Amino acid sequence: METHYAQGTLIWIKHEEEVWVQAEIVTSNDKEIIVKTNDDPDARIVLGPNEPIFLRTSDVFTSEGLSVLDDLTQLTHLHEPAVLSSLQNRFDIDKIYTFTGPILIALNPFKGIPGLYDEEILKSFMTTKPTGKPHVFNTSNASYRGICDRQKSQTVLISGESGAGKTETTKFVMKFLALAGSEDGNVTNVEKQVLESNPLLEAFGNARTLRNDNSSRFGKFIELQFRSGDAKGVLQTGMSGSHSRLCGASIRTYLLEKVRVCDQQEGERNYHIFYEACAAAASLGGSTEYQFPKVLNNSKVKEPHVVDLSGFQDCGNFAFLTRSTCRTLKDVDDILMFEVRISAMQTIGISGEDINHILKVVAAVLHLGNTKFDAPPNNSEG
Repeated sequence: METHYAQGTLIWIKHEEEVWVQAEIVTSNDKEIIVKTNDDPDARIVLGPNEPIFLRTSDVFTSEGLSVLDDLTQLTHLHEPAVLSSLQNRFDIDKIYTFTGPILIALNPFKGIPGLYDEEILKSFMTTKPTGKPHVFNTSNASYRGICDRQKSQTVLISGESGAGKTETTKFVMKFLALAGSEDGNVTNVEKQVLESNPLLEAFGNARTLRNDNSSRFGKFIELQFRSGDAKGVLQTGMSGSHSRLCGASIRTYLLEKVRVCDQQEGERNYHIFYEACAAAASLGGSTEYQFPKVLNNSKVKEPHVVDLSGFQDCGNFAFLTRSTCRTLKDVDDILMFEVRISAMQTIGISGEDINHILKVVAAVLHLGNTKFDAPPNNSEG
């Protein structure tokens, strides 16, 4: 059945570079459709009757600018170009979160957006009824209210391609749940340990790739455990007292990219902990004892500690760290991050002696990379 479009009908048509572009019907018959695009209204494009065409609505402007919908299910025409256009329009004005029903879509802005994750913003989402505003904290609160109000276990699935922002989103979800599950907003050691697990996991499991400076090279399943109690403990703000309070966590990791330890392609790095420990050791000028903390404020660490960095040198001395010419990350201080890792270990409850033992194993891995094996002269592999 042939479809005839009226003159002036607003549509989307395929484009090689832009994927979809806005166009308008000039004439339409059984054999061809002649359209003009918004970018070049004087030119005419002839389309075959079977080429993909999707209807679109005209843009609506308010006093605040272009009107954008918070939920894609509210679109008049729900198809690929309409969805992509709506996401693009929101992205252009730093609205990186969009609902599509119960699913939250997040676009990585690759920049900091002031005020998006401030503590005041976080607390504004701690309500007994989730708001309709798309935000990672809103989704986190919906999960938390499911625990408090329905006494049912909740699941937050965070997925996406490399560089989409899964690691950062996971941090924000854990931060919200830790604070919402704290007693009257006061963060205890349990909440601190849950939050400090992130920088520790990143040290040993995250690395720079061609698409992402802090790419998780492993999968993880994080289980936060809440203790049910007297419902009277729930505050009007949505923050909990004795009811549904965070009491523990379990983190299971899997599919670590072990081959990255031995080799990386140009432009990528090995795991963060190697470079951070080497940078800390190189700053000592020949000594092996790192007086922690040097960069962090004493009030932000559990206790001072002498870190044994014997075995570490400048990263240029290790084969495992010279596969690629990329040694540092933009706007990242490896020495500062090294102290963040040590502080995280302390908060989680790792003793000073065990911290030194862990670093000795890390150093041993680097030295194993410098080991060379020579085949015997008469061996066919020689």
